[in-house]
Amino acid sequence: MLVAGAAASFWGAVFSVKRWVDHYRSDQAVDDFRVYYYTARLGIEQGWNQIYNQDALRAVMARHFTGQLAVIDGGHTFPNPPPLAWMIAPLTVLPFGPAYAIWSLVGLASVVVAWAIAAPFSGLARVALLLTAVAIWPVHYSLIFGQPTPEVIALVAAAWWFLERDRVALAGIALALATGLKPQDVILVPVALLLTGRARVFAWWAGGCLVLGLIFFASLGVQGVVDFWDTTVVVESYPGHKIMTLASLFGPGLPAYALEAGSAALALYGAWRHRSRLKLVIALGLLGSVMSAVHAHESDYCMVLLAAWLVLATPTSAAARFWLLPGVLAVQTMAIGLPLPTLLWEIVWLVLLVAERPLREAENRNTEGQVGAGDQAGFHSEHTGQGAIQRPRGGEVEV
Repeated sequence: MLVAGAAASFWGAVFSVKRWVDHYRSDQAVDDFRVYYYTARLGIEQGWNQIYNQDALRAVMARHFTGQLAVIDGGHTFPNPPPLAWMIAPLTVLPFGPAYAIWSLVGLASVVVAWAIAAPFSGLARVALLLTAVAIWPVHYSLIFGQPTPEVIALVAAAWWFLERDRVALAGIALALATGLKPQDVILVPVALLLTGRARVFAWWAGGCLVLGLIFFASLGVQGVVDFWDTTVVVESYPGHKIMTLASLFGPGLPAYALEAGSAALALYGAWRHRSRLKLVIALGLLGSVMSAVHAHESDYCMVLLAAWLVLATPTSAAARFWLLPGVLAVQTMAIGLPLPTLLWEIVWLVLLVAERPLREAENRNTEGQVGAGDQAGFHSEHTGQGAIQRPRGGEVEV
């Protein structure tokens, strides 16, 4: 069965890569990287305080494209915080085509880095997880459109790795950088860490965000910040940004906001309930961030990929694990414009994760094997609280 699953993942990954190569050959002027690239060019040529000036961006696009490719509106503009444009700025020394190819390869490398850091298992099973990641639609969509979500999951995976080793400052900085790229994808992760007693990493995250915010303000100036706010208002009024949110279930308005807020609250409650299990805390923070977002596209569901790896790496019920299998199929339906299967699937998975029984020494059947792994990973006082496993020579380990 493992061999069959790995073979299916392999051919899915081959199809995904081939489709990206074909897309690159036939349509290099792709959303969203097209806008990112020329926004960075605008910042370099006219000043970073101009990157949210919609008239200036329209003029830049009109010099290079015609028709729909030159359009700047709520669905086609630069909505991200400035760090994304700063990251892409070095690539503007290259023509658009090679810059797009390099950025997509950086995205693919980021997926591999996140897998190397966070994916569980060994041998063929672990390789199958990577092949599945490359094959699924959210990753494929991210690479084709040049979205920064692969970089975000690599940063969050790094934050988890640092926390496991009690490198709190580096963990907080990594989370701050991820927030600076796509805030809606990770915003509940630091909140979940704070609620579960990990205040030091929250403080480092907040400090990192403050520094980024000061640089942000210094580069934009007052008018640039006003332009950023105006752009955000226009972007959030665009209906296309709601398709992959829970608003698709009942339409925009109060019911959608209530469902999104309820998802966030439930995810945070689940994180607190399982506060001794760092992997589950971060997984619930990621899942809650995506489910509560008022602005989401297919690429944002890369966060669920990292959440799945973290869940598979910690003792959880068979139901929570096996529910990932229909999840792989559900996210593929995004490719044909069907958000409903994914939205329903993630609701069930959130409930399953929250309903997990808190880990207790008497209930954990995997204690002996996991403690040895925990010793090697260097777990220390960060992993304390309800359900922590006591080691014979003292201390606690999160599994």
